[in-house]
Amino acid sequence: MILDGRPIAQKLESNIAREALEFQKNYGIKASLHIIVIGNDDVANLYAETTLNKLKALNMDGGIHRFPESTSEKDVTDFIKKLSSKKEVHGIIVNAPVPKNFDLRAILSSIYSEKDVDGQNPYNLGMLMLGAEEHAPATPKSIVRILEEYKVQLSGKKVCIINRSPVVGKPLAMLLLNRDATVNICHTKTEDLPSLSRSSDIVVVAVGKPMFLKEHMVAENSVVIDVGINKYNGKIVGDADFENLVKKVSMITPVPGGVGSLQTVMIIEQTLKNAQKLMQR
Repeated sequence: MILDGRPIAQKLESNIAREALEFQKNYGIKASLHIIVIGNDDVANLYAETTLNKLKALNMDGGIHRFPESTSEKDVTDFIKKLSSKKEVHGIIVNAPVPKNFDLRAILSSIYSEKDVDGQNPYNLGMLMLGAEEHAPATPKSIVRILEEYKVQLSGKKVCIINRSPVVGKPLAMLLLNRDATVNICHTKTEDLPSLSRSSDIVVVAVGKPMFLKEHMVAENSVVIDVGINKYNGKIVGDADFENLVKKVSMITPVPGGVGSLQTVMIIEQTLKNAQKLMQR
């Protein structure tokens, strides 16, 4: 089975558009997401424009706030704090990458935790450790949403996550532990990675290397979640060797069309939830 994320995204978008319109009628404003872009990275700028267009298509609003690389870190964090304090702002994200002379952790910390819709504020990451999932990062939430939508059993299952970042691997481990899975987090220093991944019911790969996960690294009838997006020989491919793995495993996400198709929608959904919660106070 191909674990296609696009039908899930379409269903979410339909619900968001309806609820966002109702929110606007009730409160006289649109739910809004604001995007911070630092420097001139093409991917960060493209993602910001795509997200803003998606917001408008779903009866929501927002803005892109661009800062040149020469801006001081304090000016950026002061702006984010001021933006966070505005009642009409319901969500804030910082698009990666940021220039090397900026401390990303300090910038993310300046977002008010209640308006951090990609779950990267240290407070929200800490709360996730305690089981509070409301502000979990979008990528792990997308992975869990796909698994649950396709009724993949998690309780008691062995999961191998090949990624230890605070954006994917670590928060995903918390979400899976909350669902009673047994989790191994693997990384560049893991010894005999193929043995660990082969003994797992579910393998999540997010290493940024095209077709890294090969047939010999997975068990027959296992489930593979591919988080990677790479350019390879003129095509967009994932971190899993899809063409060969699809013949062996029971379920696998495609690239494109898998986890990536849900990430932006999950951020927008969280923005709307924030707006509803904040306006009810």
